[in-house]
Amino acid sequence: MDRRRLLTSLGLVALPGCSALDGPETEAEMTSDTTTTPPETTATPTATPTAEPTATVEPPDSIADANISFHVETLREATSEHPAEIEIGVTNEGRPRDLNFVGSAPLSSEFVGDGPEPEGLLLAPHERHDAAIIDENGDHEFTVVPGSRRGECWNRIDIPYSPPNSGFKIILGREETFTNTYSVLVNSPRGCIPAGEYTFESEFQIPDDGLVEFAWEFSLTYPVTV
Repeated sequence: MDRRRLLTSLGLVALPGCSALDGPETEAEMTSDTTTTPPETTATPTATPTAEPTATVEPPDSIADANISFHVETLREATSEHPAEIEIGVTNEGRPRDLNFVGSAPLSSEFVGDGPEPEGLLLAPHERHDAAIIDENGDHEFTVVPGSRRGECWNRIDIPYSPPNSGFKIILGREETFTNTYSVLVNSPRGCIPAGEYTFESEFQIPDDGLVEFAWEFSLTYPVTV
């Protein structure tokens, strides 16, 4: 029930109780020889407005149906001074939506979720959001991206981690985009990996449509070049 509408109705009902007959007699009433009785009137009942039916919004069947899109862009390739970096973004092209990710957004997967894969690439987010770091080497520094390269490849130090129930929500209006930058690292403290194409998969949820879940994937060619 609409509380504002209810209060307005009560106010309208209360108004007839304020009558001028309860006040002192005026001079015109005291000198009048005749009294006229107003004709009886029959109150016309007013129709009570009925609530209009609310349209049911069906949950989307796909990412395209949800008007959500992702992009992956190379920002810079690896040099002796820094690792390669990419940007991952999610854009909402439809009505405003909430999007839930695991730990960090817009990439939530085993790479920044349940723990890294034993081989391959690690995408270390610059904005970790709710993701934590496992101190794998025990130095209590909790560092993923090294300050300098040791050897021929950029290797991770520690591991970004987030339990599956550690969610991070973003709110996107129409035509809004959320981005994050990721360092591309070999998912091992030492050594290199073969050149080639590596595939990543990520999941996210749309909570305002009955908590539907989608997965999307992309491929990255290593070494990364601009």
